[in-house]
Amino acid sequence: MTVTRQLLDCLHNAFLQAATLEHYADKVIQQHLAANSSWTLEQRAYFVTTLYNMIRFSRKLMWMTGRKEHVDTIQHCTREDVWDLWGAYTFIQDGQVPDYPELKSLDATHLKSALEDAPTDIQLSMPLWLHDRAEQELGNNWPTVARALNQSAGNFIRANGLKANREAVSKALSKESIATLPVEAVSDALEVKQMGYLFRTDAFQRGLFEMQDAGSQLIAPLLELLPGMKVVDACAGAGGKSLHIAALLKNKGRVLSLDIHQHKLDTLKKRAKRAGAHVIETRLIQNSKTIKRQKEKFDRVLLDVPCSGTGVLRRNPDAKWHLDEQSVSDLITLQQDILQRYSQMCRVGGKLVYATCSIFPSENELQIKQFLADNPNWSLEQELSLLPGISSEYDGFYGARLVKNSAE
Repeated sequence: MTVTRQLLDCLHNAFLQAATLEHYADKVIQQHLAANSSWTLEQRAYFVTTLYNMIRFSRKLMWMTGRKEHVDTIQHCTREDVWDLWGAYTFIQDGQVPDYPELKSLDATHLKSALEDAPTDIQLSMPLWLHDRAEQELGNNWPTVARALNQSAGNFIRANGLKANREAVSKALSKESIATLPVEAVSDALEVKQMGYLFRTDAFQRGLFEMQDAGSQLIAPLLELLPGMKVVDACAGAGGKSLHIAALLKNKGRVLSLDIHQHKLDTLKKRAKRAGAHVIETRLIQNSKTIKRQKEKFDRVLLDVPCSGTGVLRRNPDAKWHLDEQSVSDLITLQQDILQRYSQMCRVGGKLVYATCSIFPSENELQIKQFLADNPNWSLEQELSLLPGISSEYDGFYGARLVKNSAE
């Protein structure tokens, strides 16, 4: 494919927009794709893949191009910097520097030497604080996990069991030139091998599937749901797991989806209507009374808590630049508070699933250990730890199912 100047200009502008950290890269991508609807599928794929990879490997690319003093930030990049980063990235991909006047200062021999001499944290292209923390928490597993997180994310969908099984979804999509393969270990999951215009398909408009990583699809089944149960998804967001819960309940029972953001709940309402998920009720968390009023009313409680998102860096590579050590510490405190207060919505004999998309034990196993120490009326039934490159081919997730044995 010929990379046109217009495509390069859009790519460089998008990188500079994302580098300000005022907007996440996925929003920047949506903006540019919408403004360039005439691009071919190949051009769209090049734009998305290259932008994400330049962000993903920006620390390494800055090192290679002699910007060692700027490796821990992308916020001050100039257009000249972006040209060099793109040239270094293309060199890694193709083994040669592209022939553009803006790249005359780049030397292939120097780029190769700099790459070979880079220390481990630069090779892994993670912010230094993140590298150090992950190395401390994950030990020898960290380099393997980091390399897995540096791979481009696959595209997965969940067949909506309220309307079709995954075989029917696969057939429907194949008629619209979308190629999929079943994911062996995840019953409703399909990997999309050829994207096309996935969200313009008739299958999507009819609510036959939802976009959801295969690893994420393992969380709702941890709840051990039965039709007729009362379930609360207490940190529902835009509702991917609420929709999965409704499907597992076979639209029988009740799902209360709570969140602190009304716009996310509004999105969930639209998704639920398309999916035919009639048992979902949304409610805004306005204050602590919203939670207290639901005390011991539910058979199952899902706490998919706010977290560092380090398990989904393949999908959101710029997220690592939005994080810092203090924000992770603040999240850990918030998780402890949510787990302690929201768990009160579970009835005696009921079960709770605590979940994150983090790789850090401090957000996962250690949170559960502390909660059980503080609440002896609860016990742990099952843990699920999906570490990319170690125990997961997909994104990184953690889930723990707890049972409430008696009143407080």
